[in-house]
Amino acid sequence: MTMKPLDIFCASIRRVDKLRAMIESVAKTNYPAHICVAAGDLETVKLCEQYPNLVDCVYNTQANARIGCTAPLNHVYKSLVKHDALFCTDDCIFAHDALHIAMTTLYERFPQGDGVVGLAQENIPDGYPLAFPLFGRAFLDRFAHFGDIFFPGYFHLYNDAEIGLTIACMGNWVFEPRAKLRHLHPECGGGEIDFTHHHAQTHKSRDQHVWANRRSLGILWGIDEDPEDVAPRSLEPLQGTHA
Repeated sequence: MTMKPLDIFCASIRRVDKLRAMIESVAKTNYPAHICVAAGDLETVKLCEQYPNLVDCVYNTQANARIGCTAPLNHVYKSLVKHDALFCTDDCIFAHDALHIAMTTLYERFPQGDGVVGLAQENIPDGYPLAFPLFGRAFLDRFAHFGDIFFPGYFHLYNDAEIGLTIACMGNWVFEPRAKLRHLHPECGGGEIDFTHHHAQTHKSRDQHVWANRRSLGILWGIDEDPEDVAPRSLEPLQGTHA
């Protein structure tokens, strides 16, 4: 398979060491990927500038304590993402063959790019199968009239969970256990709780309320444009096929 261009997008603030490790892991895959970062502080901007051929960033102060991560994620998505796109966090380490495998699977299963591949968290074998989704460009084009890729009402938590439910509802996705990354989360041996984790937790109850309210209405981002007019519906648990 010809290696198609891939954009990897994330938000990052005050975690330059973790972001640097993620960037270096992408570089070692030797895949023609481009990293797009919503940078919430100037040190993160400076780090991104050290990789001019690999990383672009938007300096977005919405990533700081005022807004959270969902707004800057949507910003960088709209500003820099042009190709197939992989959402990740800045505390991920990609296996050397992860991007090759994931992109090969995407186009083997969805030749027109209208599908999603879930990558595996090798250190969290029972982790959420769509925590790190690789979106085909044709699939992303379904969201063009929404603009954002994540529901903008979330501060930090649940934005990935809701887009996961949307993907599951659409049905055109697979989980690829061979495409692996390590997610260095403190709950899974990834070190101490840092600013990002603390920040998310301080707004957890608000995000939980938004999540519960939207689930009670049975509405999904990217599918329901008029939430007030949508009748509640049941949503099956996430069950993807394996590649």
